[in-house]
Amino acid sequence: MRLSLYHRLSLSLLVVFIVIISVFFVWAEHLEQKTRYESEQNLHLSLAANLARDNPLLQEGAYDHQALKNLFHTLMVLGPAFEFYFVDPNGVILTHSITPSLIKRDRIDLTPLIQLTQNQISLPIYGDDPQHKSRKKIFSAAPVFSGSELIGYLYVIVTGERYETAYNRVDSDRQAELSMVMLVGALVFLFIVMLGIFYYFTRPLRRLNHDMQLLKNAGFDKSALALTSWMPNSSNEVHQLGVAFEEMVNQINEQFTQLQQSDVHRRALLADISHDLRTPLSSLQGYIEMIADKDTTITAQTREKYINIVLKNTLQLKLLIDQIFELTHLEGGQVTLNFETFNLAELLYDIMAKFSLQTHAKNIDISVVPSSSYTQVRSDIAKLERVISNLLENAIRHTRNNGKIVLIIEEINHTQCKLIISDNGTGIKAEELSYIFDTRYRASNAIQDNNKHTGLGLAITKKLLELLKSDIKVKSTLGEGTEFSFNLRRESP
Repeated sequence: MRLSLYHRLSLSLLVVFIVIISVFFVWAEHLEQKTRYESEQNLHLSLAANLARDNPLLQEGAYDHQALKNLFHTLMVLGPAFEFYFVDPNGVILTHSITPSLIKRDRIDLTPLIQLTQNQISLPIYGDDPQHKSRKKIFSAAPVFSGSELIGYLYVIVTGERYETAYNRVDSDRQAELSMVMLVGALVFLFIVMLGIFYYFTRPLRRLNHDMQLLKNAGFDKSALALTSWMPNSSNEVHQLGVAFEEMVNQINEQFTQLQQSDVHRRALLADISHDLRTPLSSLQGYIEMIADKDTTITAQTREKYINIVLKNTLQLKLLIDQIFELTHLEGGQVTLNFETFNLAELLYDIMAKFSLQTHAKNIDISVVPSSSYTQVRSDIAKLERVISNLLENAIRHTRNNGKIVLIIEEINHTQCKLIISDNGTGIKAEELSYIFDTRYRASNAIQDNNKHTGLGLAITKKLLELLKSDIKVKSTLGEGTEFSFNLRRESP
């Protein structure tokens, strides 16, 4: 199971806290024991020397084993915390006050005794415990002489086995009470610290939840709120979540705005389309009723004229419906692209051939520059042909008789080329350039001809180029002409 940031943080804090408490407890216990031993040893430092000086058996430098043992036993009864030993100059234990079965070693190391008697190192000093093979204890010691001859050492363990047993029993109860108090105190402290940490680290989460509630109550309208600003490069998961939430809110509001704009455009488009559909349908209905009216006498020539008008309106109505369907498919993304590599100049000449009758009727000079080009492009040839046809048809319509249209292929680099469609027609006002790609928009100086135009051509062109990952640009000077241009992906021949 993967732990969250707060779980990891809490667990780490708990482990560190336990380790610190444990180290502090062990260190305090060691320091307390060392202080106790130092005090005990310092208090009884001269005990062995006083016993050696005041006892006749040791003062004379001669001793009776049994008498000395009885003396040690008597002293131990008076002071049960002490253990008495007499060792020779080599550390061999000669007599003692302990039950023989409890003795685990027959000699001790004299180095601590010499260090104590000669005051060579600081207290506490630990010596061997005869009742244990490796244990050390604090002691008091004094050399014993017979005249000038060293005959041994009086070795007194200050904290004997009985003392340690009694102390450990009492200390265990004290340690239990102390441990309980420390445990409760540690838990209370840890609880308070963790509450503070959780409060600090969950504050961004509470702010995020507050922002979510505000946004929900405001109907997901960000403009009416002042939401929290989050740090985008923060390593904190909550800040990262806040940044994602902020991006999501921005995207939702953008989509709301787009939906509102689309709805406005849809209503306007429906209103315009309804008007455009009503006009040819009314005309069709009127002429068909006159043709079908048996009570009205019309000549064959008039009948043929009416039928031609009906046919023209029918074709115009079909063109409008086709363009509406095409624009709807483009805006809905229901278009399949088939990319292939082809020669751009060849495509331009094929399209020019389709419009040869129109250009010839207006005596328009149309040309491709350069006239011979080997520029290979990769695009959807059908969609690109539709774009160029729309732009060329638009140029022909807005170019007067004896005008000029030029299709220019301009190589930008190894991966891009530009196609420019330029004419010397009526041009467009500067303030209208940003609206010409809107559906149903027609410039105020548009040339009127005998055909009705839907105003959807440039809108369809822009949508097609967006699908081809290209952006159309326009430059125009009123009365001098217009230039449309867009980039295409180039393929090396």
